[in-house]
Amino acid sequence: MEIKIISTEIIKPSSPTPAHLRTHNFFLPENVGFSGYFPMIFFYTVQSKDSMKISSHLKNSLSKTLTYYYPLAGQIKDGVSTDCNDHGAIFIETQVVVGEMSKLIQKRDSNMFKQLIPMKGNMQEIPTTYDNANLVVQVNYFGCDGIAISICLNHIIVDATTAAYFVKSWAEVARGANDIKDVIVDYSYIYPPYDAYASLRSLYEQNRHHDSPTEITGKYFMLDGDKIAALRKKIGSEPYLDHPTRFEAIAVLILGTLIKNADKETHEFTIKQLAAVISINLRNRVNPPLPPQCLGNLVTTAIVKFPIDKEIDCCYLAAEVYKSIKSVIDQYKRNMHVDGVDKGLANSKVINFSDISRMPFYEADFGWGKPTLLSFIPLGIKVACLMPSSDGVGVEAFITLPKKEMAKFERDPEFLYYTKPFVSKRARL
Repeated sequence: MEIKIISTEIIKPSSPTPAHLRTHNFFLPENVGFSGYFPMIFFYTVQSKDSMKISSHLKNSLSKTLTYYYPLAGQIKDGVSTDCNDHGAIFIETQVVVGEMSKLIQKRDSNMFKQLIPMKGNMQEIPTTYDNANLVVQVNYFGCDGIAISICLNHIIVDATTAAYFVKSWAEVARGANDIKDVIVDYSYIYPPYDAYASLRSLYEQNRHHDSPTEITGKYFMLDGDKIAALRKKIGSEPYLDHPTRFEAIAVLILGTLIKNADKETHEFTIKQLAAVISINLRNRVNPPLPPQCLGNLVTTAIVKFPIDKEIDCCYLAAEVYKSIKSVIDQYKRNMHVDGVDKGLANSKVINFSDISRMPFYEADFGWGKPTLLSFIPLGIKVACLMPSSDGVGVEAFITLPKKEMAKFERDPEFLYYTKPFVSKRARL
């Protein structure tokens, strides 16, 4: 695949941000989120060949949307807030000179997808090339085959929920909406003390440095609705957990496969346990609950650890995942009180779980239909990201692991029973 940059410009909000809204303070868990951009790609089959018309349509609607999501047009000014200075979002347009979108979608190669995003190399670092913009958009035109819109948001200030509702709102404006309702930017009445979570950053730093980004590979796996139902029934048949959620069932399948196939030795230390770091959306867990349209990175984590030197029953895994999540949620009341942080991840193999499979990403219709495919690229760390499938029933799991681990992981018989890997088509791009 060959891509040529057509233009790069800055899109500012259509209306200036009022002076009293100039500072947007971070919500507590933002200080432990991954630093860097949060990239996602929306693929669309578009019949129009008028790229200039599409370009104008996207730019104008983005400018109007940034008036409501004004922190995304600002810049981080210190460790605790964003200067909502209307600096603007970076908007890049490219032409895919060699390559067809339909074949790229069939191939499902994460390394090929990376060529469609503006960030190259390690995306955990915010490149100064874009002047620390909180939002970078790249629109890739595939000629008569379609377009791919990559949207990269600064993960320090937004999470997947904000990303989903921002793109949904942008699409609504593109389809003619004159107003965006229910966006909440200021919810300072629940702000907790800033320093409470500072110690958690080391968990992410430790995780990021266990494996070099060049050693990590990412692959997509499909779980259809019937297989998910069978998996939940199997786990729920034991006394540990009566009614496992969809996330709990899939997380247990992934964790069980990792434990069975784990390498106990590394060059630096002996691996003793597998630690799952599970992202938890706090919006509906605080008291009073917050609506999903709240802008920010309102996420905390639950950590559950398992020894990898012995066989562990999947139902026990499910119970431990459930208890870990429930324990964290139970601590979050209106004062956002946390009793302590478990930092015992030494000699652990760490994988981060994120469930965005019920978020409205596939509602992002800019006027030419809903996305053909949604792709995320959380590369550089070990991740299991559960994404919505285009049919709205199944789940797509994007998993990143060191290449040696992935080779064993994807061939595990039980994992293969419940999943369908996207077979690489040898089509030339």
